Amino acid sequence: MARSGDILTFAEYAAIRHRTPYVVDVQRDDARLVLFGGWHSSDPTLPMFDQIATAFAELAPEFALHEGTPPHPEPEREIAIRRYGEAGLVTTLAGRAGIPTASMDIPLPEEARLLRRELSQADALVFLVVRQLASYNRKTLRMDFDGYFGDFFDLIAPALELAAIDWPLIEREHVRMVGHPLVARDVTGHETNPMRDELPTQRIAQRSNRLRDERMLRRLLAALVEHRRVFATVGVTHAVMLEPALRAAATPGSHA
Repeated sequence: MARSGDILTFAEYAAIRHRTPYVVDVQRDDARLVLFGGWHSSDPTLPMFDQIATAFAELAPEFALHEGTPPHPEPEREIAIRRYGEAGLVTTLAGRAGIPTASMDIPLPEEARLLRRELSQADALVFLVVRQLASYNRKTLRMDFDGYFGDFFDLIAPALELAAIDWPLIEREHVRMVGHPLVARDVTGHETNPMRDELPTQRIAQRSNRLRDERMLRRLLAALVEHRRVFATVGVTHAVMLEPALRAAATPGSHA
């Protein structure tokens, strides 16, 4: 029986050496799941994207899942990758195959509410914005900055019980929380790397990732009940940490 306790802790994960990409292939009764763990990238020349497409074609899934917010469908593979990375490619592949796709992640407003239960309003805000900045900066085909973050602020403000979010507020709270000014264009994944714990944003990322892993596990197992062949992409850390729980659910006689 799969339990959230079967998900690896960060200490357990740190002791593992694994390749990237990392593919978890499990079967449960007559259903099969292929979980592709890769780098977060928007470089369409990266061989990983061909590997995702090959794995997708070999499985011929009935349903596909991805990490993060559902991307806008893009008909062209290169544009989909440059704007949305792995999720963009999976959405494009699913569209061409005529199958449904969905996010297995916690919707941003819900994640903001969950974090708000454990953190101050300001700390939750800084973490979410810094993580989103890293995602935006990683894109090789970026949307309008003001429009992109205006929509993002509108999405999380009600969940954080904020009437409005603006950059002066974020910059002020970032200095208080992290100890140095925020330079939006310089933010990378380091600031929210859950494998580090020097920064408060990294420590929050550990809690956020745990909440997200628990949601992903439930969503993946539900998909295995509903569909015979499921394909999913996530960051490699999620794939490795979820593998023991997925394999526990796939053992004979197990029930999620």
